[in-house]
Amino acid sequence: MRIEVNHSSKNFSSFRAQKVKSLFNAENGHEWKHTAELPIEGQDWQIGLIVGSSGSGKTSIGKQIWPNEAIHDLYSGWDNNLPIVENIAPEKPLNEVTGALSAVGLGNVPAWLRPFGALSNGEQYRAGLARLICDAPDKVVIDEFTSVVDRQIAQIGAAAFAKSWRRNTGKQIVLLSCHYDVVEWLQPDWVYDTRTGEVKKKSKNDRLLNSTFGRQTALIGNILKSIII
Repeated sequence: MRIEVNHSSKNFSSFRAQKVKSLFNAENGHEWKHTAELPIEGQDWQIGLIVGSSGSGKTSIGKQIWPNEAIHDLYSGWDNNLPIVENIAPEKPLNEVTGALSAVGLGNVPAWLRPFGALSNGEQYRAGLARLICDAPDKVVIDEFTSVVDRQIAQIGAAAFAKSWRRNTGKQIVLLSCHYDVVEWLQPDWVYDTRTGEVKKKSKNDRLLNSTFGRQTALIGNILKSIII
């Protein structure tokens, strides 16, 4: 699927704006364009990941993946008169709910007994992911995946989330993240890197590695002299 993002704003001509244009050759600063080719057709995948730095177009791309589906808001629809363990999938067995909470790294049992509004920002995000696992919509896009949690929790949580989501046969999710470190743990079916415009697909026999996407430094020249073994 080809997605084209075209953003434009007023072309300001104030003193500072003109000075910046002159100093940094930024005549087209009021326009931003990005074209992405995403392998989302068909039902042969369950987890997709769009990764790239902040401001690289991830959210804009995510909004166009399924035009009839808005980016899912993990923070909406919570009843603060109830603990989160009652808010999540009330029609499903308790062990399924607590299993989802644990899978996303929210294994703090006292937190299960608090209302959503009493949780920290990171706990709220994880509670939202747990509810998403239980609700399991057919198609969903999640923004800022793991952005508000500690990186170690993010990595382990990404692996647990992927394992839980894959139990929902036929359900598809696209995650948007500015962190490349989740790739190896999440093992999505495909990754689109906004920095390079490339798509990497996971084969049955190979794993996707963080080093494939992260910045790498060539160990050449004088830098080798400072290595101590």
